[in-house]
Amino acid sequence: MTEHHDPLRSLFQQAADYGQARADAAPAAHITERGRRSHRRRVAVAAAATCLVLAGGGAAAAVLLPQSPAPVVPATSPSPSTPAPPTPRPPASGMPTPDRTATSLPTGATATHLPGTPTQPPARGATTSPP
Repeated sequence: MTEHHDPLRSLFQQAADYGQARADAAPAAHITERGRRSHRRRVAVAAAATCLVLAGGGAAAAVLLPQSPAPVVPATSPSPSTPAPPTPRPPASGMPTPDRTATSLPTGATATHLPGTPTQPPARGATTSPP
């Protein structure tokens, strides 16, 4: 077979020769920087995906778990408590009753008379009513 001269083939050959003469390998620093950039992107995407998975799991757990635990029943019935001591009742009228310790004086002692108070202290166990 004979090869015949094809004009298109010769043009492609010239373009290939020209491109091969001008082609240079990229500097190593440029290739290294592209690799580092790609690695940083992959790590950032993995960290973001991990955060989303953890947040989604926490939200799902918060929704699915019961909000408050059921009340715990005591193992035994509570013991009866002792009744509280009775509180003293206030006087029936607006007049204060004299305090027994303040009005009881030793034998032979004299007390000054105050308006609205009896001159003699009441006997023990006796009740007084205001005039």
